[in-house]
Amino acid sequence: MIALPDTDRAARLIEGQVGHATHRLLYPSGRPWLVASAPDHLPFLISSDGTAAVIGPVGADQAQLDRSVRSARSPGDFARIQKIYAGSFSVVGIFRGSLYASAPALESRRMFWSMIHGVPVVADRADVLARLGGFALDDGSVALRLSRGVPHPVDSAPMWREISAVPGGQFIIVDADERVSTQSWWSRPAPVLDRREGAAAVREAIADSVAVRVPPSGTFACDLSGGLDSTPLCYFAAQSGRPLIARTFFTEDPGGREDLDWAKRALPAMSSISEHVVFSTAGIPGFYEDLYGLGVPLDEPTQAGGTIPRVRHMLRDDLERDVSVHINGLGGDHLFRGVRAWNHTLARSRPALAWSRARAEDIPSRVPARTTARQLADRRPYRRWLLDSIGDAELGVEPPQLPRSNDWSVPVTLPPWLTADGRNEILRRLHSAAEDAEPLAPGIAGHFDLFTVRQAGRLARSMGLIGDAMGVSYDSPLLDDRVVEAVFSVRYEERDTPVDWKPLIKEAMAGLLPADYLRRTNKIGGAPQAVRGYAANYETLRALWEESGVLDSGYVDRDALFENASPSSTATPSSHIHALTDAAIFAQSQRSGSSLSSLDIQEQK
Repeated sequence: MIALPDTDRAARLIEGQVGHATHRLLYPSGRPWLVASAPDHLPFLISSDGTAAVIGPVGADQAQLDRSVRSARSPGDFARIQKIYAGSFSVVGIFRGSLYASAPALESRRMFWSMIHGVPVVADRADVLARLGGFALDDGSVALRLSRGVPHPVDSAPMWREISAVPGGQFIIVDADERVSTQSWWSRPAPVLDRREGAAAVREAIADSVAVRVPPSGTFACDLSGGLDSTPLCYFAAQSGRPLIARTFFTEDPGGREDLDWAKRALPAMSSISEHVVFSTAGIPGFYEDLYGLGVPLDEPTQAGGTIPRVRHMLRDDLERDVSVHINGLGGDHLFRGVRAWNHTLARSRPALAWSRARAEDIPSRVPARTTARQLADRRPYRRWLLDSIGDAELGVEPPQLPRSNDWSVPVTLPPWLTADGRNEILRRLHSAAEDAEPLAPGIAGHFDLFTVRQAGRLARSMGLIGDAMGVSYDSPLLDDRVVEAVFSVRYEERDTPVDWKPLIKEAMAGLLPADYLRRTNKIGGAPQAVRGYAANYETLRALWEESGVLDSGYVDRDALFENASPSSTATPSSHIHALTDAAIFAQSQRSGSSLSSLDIQEQK
């Protein structure tokens, strides 16, 4: 999608440059204000007067959109649509010569803008703007993503220097004089509900978000992993009355059939499921398999590149079964599992409770009581913490595997295989970002929540782009704004505890899913598969890293990398190797030109 101001320069900018457009909306002048290419499965709702469009699954119908448009008294009033309806969607509109655009607050969709030949252009993909403007990838931005714990605000920065992201929770306006401004439309709700009240809100929000994904005809699919994320989604999908395929995977590793066993416990509550498809992971691509030459339609490195071939394998099977919508459970861990940062904020109002929670989490890790107390008492503001974290990274101080109570996010660490130029460039960018960095929320808990959920939202966006390119909506309803708002409305001490497993979603599904199923207290991970997959595909990964161009920037010491990256028979690859692989998948796709799967933008020189 590209949105433009009402000028001759803007019209000339895309004249002859955009092909395969499915939608062109015009100003009264006859110039285009929106040019989009939407796959058949993607909802695309246009107001009757042609002045607004909602892109993506939304709980509004034509009449509701038209009423919202008629009631607008300024371009910013289009934000009301973004605020009140269920779903994951972008809103674009025009009002008296001004252009408006927004995307979900939690960034399951995004907006970007850039000045291209003097024209402010808005798009929902950064690489579309880059191609239109003839911009080159910024090697420093790609290198920054090789670090672990890339902090706010640079964690969401585009990979092209000339392009700016519209932050989640803000809208952008380009007025009739081509002046660009942004303004907030969203704020995090206060955590005031107890678990029972919150569970009711969460249950309703999830049901609504699943409902907007139900296709008007045909079959759709939903993951049924047996976990407490996808299983509730599958329950609500099964209430739709539409033919539904539930998908469950299992492994041959010790405990690998446990998820399947739990899924079977939940199935009696979903009698309307038309087919339960069970796959062994032995019959699908392994972790890190088939990554070379993947050609995925990404405009930034994703966090889960190693799993993309598995997702595509599953979506191809969906297509063979005429499935156009596939629901997944991404985001559940981010929403329903607590983190130590909550204890830091709780210590300001309920110190005794915060202490008992913190010690319950720290004692198994053998953290001394005095260390827990020091972390809970830490009053460093975000900027000071960030500078200290960067300083530790510069000195090579290795933080604990899990963030501490006084960590605003995962602390920064640098790969051990950077060149001096690479270290200096990354540290320069981190220090520059820290100079005026402001937290996403006043307290550590609020910032940590928003930071991690937006990361999950961007991961869901990346997976959605892969699905769109294949012709299937691969959707993550748990990361919809209305669902996240419902979860964020619950008090931290009620949302999760150190002695229970996702109690909020259990409470939300009580009486709907079988009581025997809701006794689940853990989830099996995929570490053994990652160890095997990395070892089996290491040589192909080396070729991917080499030919992606990431190693050609002068920021990576090849010898040090290959010495550090050798597979282990027991340990999973480091987070830095994951980050390198994700960056290489992105860069290879961009440099091959295979990432643009929708609007066909002729490259500008």
